[in-house]
Amino acid sequence: PVAALATELRLEPEDHARNHGRHAGANLAGAGGPYDYLPFFYSDLFDLGYEAVGELDSRADTLAELGDIGDPGVVYYLDSERRPRGVLLWNVFGRVDDARELIRAGAPVTPGALAAMEMSHEA
Repeated sequence: PVAALATELRLEPEDHARNHGRHAGANLAGAGGPYDYLPFFYSDLFDLGYEAVGELDSRADTLAELGDIGDPGVVYYLDSERRPRGVLLWNVFGRVDDARELIRAGAPVTPGALAAMEMSHEA
């Protein structure tokens, strides 16, 4: 189960092996924490790539911030209250943890939500 989304998601083998192994090792060493990891998956094709975290469901409402096909962009997959359940980062790399933070916060998102997080990290 994925605690942040209160559901079960398919886990990519590579991502799961890296994070579950680290978590299991910490627990074996006495940490005793729950496994509440929010998984992600990715793909690259030449100069294009994406990283996706959470639940990407084509039936969900979306908020898309996309330009041309090679430009960076973000698609938020939203619940009925406009809270993100998933985030697709198109040619935006190194922001998976920020996307996880948006999902875990459980607050409605507006255009520029990910960019606003980057600015708040710089302040």
